[in-house]
Amino acid sequence: MLKLLIVEDQVNLAENIFEYLSGDHYALDYAADGLTALHLVATQAYDVVILDLMLPGVNGFEIARRIREDLQCPTL
Repeated sequence: MLKLLIVEDQVNLAENIFEYLSGDHYALDYAADGLTALHLVATQAYDVVILDLMLPGVNGFEIARRIREDLQCPTL
């Protein structure tokens, strides 16, 4: 089972993604803003992060940079 983090501030879009990916193959987590996403990525292990770029607070580009540099995960 793959563990995915969905980072999306538009609730309707996030719900559509969850509906599409629902099932036995994925374990899904959700963050509506950049700070929550950073907290989850720092405390959980994810196989995939689906990351919106235009987020309130910390934008998606900054989140990706911080995951690569601060959390030493160069594959994002």
